[in-house]
Amino acid sequence: MTTTETYPAFAALSADDADNQLTEIQSLCMNCYCQGQTRLLLTRIPYYKDVILSSFECDSCHFKNNDIQPAQRVESFGILINVHVTQPLDFNRQFVKSSYGTIRIKELDFEQEPYGANGVLTTIEGFFDSVVENINKTLKQIDETLDDLKKNLTDDNQSNISQFEQQKIKFNEFLARVEAFKTLSETFHFEIDDPSGNSFIENPKAPHRDEQMTTKSYRRSFEQNAALGINEEEEAAAEEQAALDANEVSKDEILKFATNCPYCNSPCDTNMKLTQIPYFKEVIIMATSCDVCGHKSNEVKSGSGIAAEGIRYTLAMNDTTDLNRDILVSETSSFSIPELDFEISASRSIGGKFTTVEGVFTTLKTELSNVIMPFSCGDSRDPKSDKNQMKSFVDILSAITAGEQFVTIVLDDPAGNCYLQNICAPEPDPQLTLEHYKRSEEQDELLGLNDMKVENYEAT
Repeated sequence: MTTTETYPAFAALSADDADNQLTEIQSLCMNCYCQGQTRLLLTRIPYYKDVILSSFECDSCHFKNNDIQPAQRVESFGILINVHVTQPLDFNRQFVKSSYGTIRIKELDFEQEPYGANGVLTTIEGFFDSVVENINKTLKQIDETLDDLKKNLTDDNQSNISQFEQQKIKFNEFLARVEAFKTLSETFHFEIDDPSGNSFIENPKAPHRDEQMTTKSYRRSFEQNAALGINEEEEAAAEEQAALDANEVSKDEILKFATNCPYCNSPCDTNMKLTQIPYFKEVIIMATSCDVCGHKSNEVKSGSGIAAEGIRYTLAMNDTTDLNRDILVSETSSFSIPELDFEISASRSIGGKFTTVEGVFTTLKTELSNVIMPFSCGDSRDPKSDKNQMKSFVDILSAITAGEQFVTIVLDDPAGNCYLQNICAPEPDPQLTLEHYKRSEEQDELLGLNDMKVENYEAT
């Protein structure tokens, strides 16, 4: 009897299982048209997502090429990440840029367009080195062209020589500025703008906030959706049909539909049920279980629309019973612990979970323990400081779940779809503060409210 061992499609990097993770393919070299070899690695980057790493090498002409592509869907929103580089250590920050991302350095008046470019996994220092290398290659080609033109002087060649000389001067001037920025002669902002939402820059202070980095999500324009191959009309029709189907669901009915396991990509079923949370509103609970790899996941969606105002819960924990409070972290909410200077923003939310306060802390502790500092290796990292910093934070989470330490938690949702249980309901809870607030213009834009027409609306 033979047994077949099942491996997840995307797994964390492991030296003990390298043979099963790496795929080698014979492919054509586009430089010399001889046969080369492409190596594919499907892996998971913690704090980010599943990616496909590819490396091509040709033994005939020694041409090499590397690429990284996200293996997941295009995100619902684009992402704009800006890092203020103020010290030499900032050059060690690693980043992932998809093939749709644009890199900008405004102080250098530099922009790298995404079209035709491969995905990139490198550091800020590595990016500057690649820019310098490309400029030097271009300068070498200009010198070779000038030598050829000078060997055969004509009136036309003389004009071309003058143009190439001017280009060479401009390239040298720009190269000098790039070299000056590498020595941090002045601070600058390193920015990645990715409409697909599949780019990422390392936070060396994780899980704490990075005051030098700002991350902003935005709604894509029609042109950006077209570049990504997204048909807005088809998406709108699908969402409208889904809303109609949801309205027809009975509270006692459990719907089942086919999907694929997010871990091993095997076919499996997802169960969906509409339920009522006391003193809150209706929500849709979805649960997926894979019989092949045993992976289980659950997700909670709001069963109602966006509220008129945002909502913010503040809980001052002072007893172990606070860990048993029910909590709903929606996809648009943020979860923060002010005493620890920790926040999970709406763009990186653990949202879509209906659990207890202890369950949220346990989830955070488990994820951080399993994926301690994904960028803590390589020649750009100090292998001690990052791990110690993360271990200290995980230890604090363990103390909180054990009831040995109490903190304040803040749950904030501009869409008004988050929930934190009031154990004194219907009376006020002295430990729990509930605040309704008016959303900002930026929050309305992120929720798509600015594009909605609600005045003089008539059904057709």
